[in-house]
Amino acid sequence: MKNWLDTLKRNRLLKLLSLLLAIAFWLAVSGEERTETSLSMFLEMVNLNHNLMVTSEVPPAIQVRVVGSRSIVNNLSQSRLTQTMDLSGYKSGRHTFSLGPNSFSLPRGVQVVRIQPNPIPLTLAATITRTLPIKPVLENNPAEGYELVSAHARPAQVTVKGPAPELAELQFISTLPIDLSFLKEPTVIATDLDFKNLHLALKDPVPILADLRIGPKILTRTFSGIPVLTGPQKARVSPAQVTLTLKGPWPLVHNLKAEDLKARVDTRNLAPGRHRLTVSVELPAGVSLERSRPASVTVTLAKPS
Repeated sequence: MKNWLDTLKRNRLLKLLSLLLAIAFWLAVSGEERTETSLSMFLEMVNLNHNLMVTSEVPPAIQVRVVGSRSIVNNLSQSRLTQTMDLSGYKSGRHTFSLGPNSFSLPRGVQVVRIQPNPIPLTLAATITRTLPIKPVLENNPAEGYELVSAHARPAQVTVKGPAPELAELQFISTLPIDLSFLKEPTVIATDLDFKNLHLALKDPVPILADLRIGPKILTRTFSGIPVLTGPQKARVSPAQVTLTLKGPWPLVHNLKAEDLKARVDTRNLAPGRHRLTVSVELPAGVSLERSRPASVTVTLAKPS
C-alpha cells in the first residue's frame, strides 16, 4: 500500500495535467455537433475452407449508416474502410451472414444505425480441380492479303479449381476474344481466360499468351501483253507477246506491274533462220511462273547482208 501511495505521489503535476487534458478532450468531443452519414466498407472474406468456393454474388462493399461527432465521422468518411467476413466453420450449402452494430470496429461514440445489405446471402460449394486445354478465341481477319496460319496458347493447358457440376462438362477453357485485325506478322499476345459466368479460378495463376502465326496468302495473277525480248542477237518474234500467270506471296505478287516483268528468249549462238525457243521470265525471289501462254515462240534471225 505504501509503495502504491509513493508511486501516486510522483509526478503529481504531470498526472494532474494529463487528467485535465483528458477531461477537456472528452468535453470537446461530447459537446461537438453530431452528424449522420453513410460509410462504404469493402467486404473481405477470410478463413474460408480451401475446399470450398463462394458461388453466389457477394457485394464488393456494404453501406453502413453511422451517427457520431462531426470530426470523427468526417475522418471515417475519408478513410478506406474494410469489414471482414469470417467464414471459419462454414460448410457447403446456403448461408446468411448477419452483421450487427457490434460487428464493426469503430471509434468510441460512433453508433451504427443501419447496414445495407444485411444479412448477406452466401452459397458455398465443394470444389474439385481439373486440367483442361486452352482454346484461343479469335475474331476478325488479319490485314488484307494475310491469313492466320496457326494459333496456340501458352501454356497449352491449365489446372482450374471450381464447383464439380460446372467443371464436369467442360472440355476446354476459352480465352477472351483476340482481335486479329490488321496483323501482318507472327505475334504473341497476352490474353486471359474467359470464365464467363463460371465460378472458376486458376489453381496456379500464370500468364496466358496466344502465339499467332500470321503469314501472307498465296496469290495467283495473270499478266497479259508482256513483250518478248531477244538477245544478244536481235530477231523477229512470233507471237511478240505472251500471257504470264505468276504465283507467290500476296504482297509481292499484288504489287507487281506488267512493266516490271521481263520475258526473254536467248538468241546466243543461233544461226540465221527460224527457231522455236522457250520463254524465260525474270521474277522476284519467292515468285514462281505457273504458266506462259505460249510457252515457246518462233524466232527468226535474218541472214547477214
